[in-house]
Amino acid sequence: MDNGASSSSSDARKKEKEAQRALAESFIHSGINPNTIKTPSFARLMSLLNPDFPLSVPKVEKQILKIHEDCKEKAKKFLKGFQGQITLSYEWFLLGWEWTRDYIKGPILHEDFVCLTAHFVDDNWKIKQWILGYNTDQNIPLEDLDVYHFKDAVQNFELENKVSTLLLPIEQGFDEETLAPFKKWIEEKGNNQINPHVLLIYCCADLFRLMVDDLFSEISSSLLENVRMLVCWGRCSSTNWNLMLSNLQRAVDMKVEDAFSKDEIYDDYDKPSDEEWIKIETFSKLTGCIYKVTTLVFEGEYQTSNVYFHLLAELKVMLNQELASADNDYFRGKTKQILKRFDKYWNNMFLVLATASVLDPRFKMKYLEFYCSNKEVNVEGSKAETVLDYLRNLYARCAASDIYQKPICPVATIDSEEEDEEDEEEDDYDEEQEEGDEEKEDKEGQKEEGGAQKEKEEKKPDAYKDFVLFQEFLKFEGSPREALNESELDSYLKEPVMEWNKDFKALEWWKEESQTYPILSRVARDILAIPISRATSYDAYVLDKREPPEFVLSMEPKVSNAMMCSKKWLRL
Repeated sequence: MDNGASSSSSDARKKEKEAQRALAESFIHSGINPNTIKTPSFARLMSLLNPDFPLSVPKVEKQILKIHEDCKEKAKKFLKGFQGQITLSYEWFLLGWEWTRDYIKGPILHEDFVCLTAHFVDDNWKIKQWILGYNTDQNIPLEDLDVYHFKDAVQNFELENKVSTLLLPIEQGFDEETLAPFKKWIEEKGNNQINPHVLLIYCCADLFRLMVDDLFSEISSSLLENVRMLVCWGRCSSTNWNLMLSNLQRAVDMKVEDAFSKDEIYDDYDKPSDEEWIKIETFSKLTGCIYKVTTLVFEGEYQTSNVYFHLLAELKVMLNQELASADNDYFRGKTKQILKRFDKYWNNMFLVLATASVLDPRFKMKYLEFYCSNKEVNVEGSKAETVLDYLRNLYARCAASDIYQKPICPVATIDSEEEDEEDEEEDDYDEEQEEGDEEKEDKEGQKEEGGAQKEKEEKKPDAYKDFVLFQEFLKFEGSPREALNESELDSYLKEPVMEWNKDFKALEWWKEESQTYPILSRVARDILAIPISRATSYDAYVLDKREPPEFVLSMEPKVSNAMMCSKKWLRL
């Protein structure tokens, strides 16, 4: 009798532990704070489902930490055997907007977090983004402040000979000088033969945000309020610059139509002065150029690094054209200001962006040569040779080793199709949008395939038709030179460029061609895996630093780190 009772008690404890773990996994996957257990509605739901299941925040948090440790060991094993290059991205999340605090329930224990993420492409040619650290309240020595998080991630996951690139925010003190100690440390620790050993690249979304901020800085809050009343838009506290552009452009369009004079309803409103209209029109026109490129870079599916070069080149041409046609000093000064910021970014990023463009079979060296020959962009032709030399160096290093003969991911990894679909989304908290997209696809699938495809193509705008520089390139691109049997790189470069297809997916192409180019495809995989922006989709339009998700603000640092890191590791 005692043995039966003991066995029953043991089974009950086992089931309770399994239930706590299942609940912890659900919270991790869905981004739900364990303190939700304390809410009356959740407690009632659980009591109805299982009256004998005891709810306990500490027990669930303990399971979250245990899951994190288990998953971390598997992640370390995977990354240790990974036969490719990894980019580490740094982002500082800050709860900075006062009005968002009004909607937060519960205590705010932490207002900022530093997120370190590894970016790479796996054997299935899928882009992966794994958070390696989501930290706050770190007691970091002042002398290690700039490099601590990078060192911590590299040491914890043994990445010394795999980190090729650091993706950094603009204007947070990260430059060659401040990161020199880390680069020296990793070069001594690792065995990376490529020069430069660790590339520093900067977030493209930051560039656009700062350019927009340069244009927006002289538009006062009182002027915004007056325009808001005229065009009847909502609160002026929107954090997204694309919405601000839409409303200010509406005001400009109404002014052009003389709507404010024709309708007496506007007689009692305060209207902008002539000088203020110039500021609004300048913002709308120049930010409109930025927005046109931003939509192609960030909206839709995750973009690989090969698309950035020609799109940013187009932005440079558009801004130069606006400068040439400037009809007032204010517009001219603002255009020069944002062009100066753009040129600094462009010069720092040229090597990576151009190399990625060369590995796009729609461009190869043709577009780079065309770009460097274009008088309007004022680029010396030697830059094309520098890019080609760098690519040859990458290819030679890969060919000299036997790494291209090994699987890039020797350890079994995520094999769930569902997880692959989730990983393609940069924003971990947009699952409702994903469900909406799937529902839309199901409905479209009920139509005849030909008609549905035609309707989809008709509705999808093609911004490329308005890009002057790109249209000139299509004319510039001539017949290919005679192909020679040389290296894979030479063979690839001398093959004809692909016919233009704006929906082209570089990773899918290299996956199909990996048998033809076994060495070069490894180089392409590493380059195309480099993210040029930490923010994607609509996060790219945020005017300030991105804010941390609400559910981590009231958790202990270890728990928030465990939840943020473990989400992508759960199926390892």
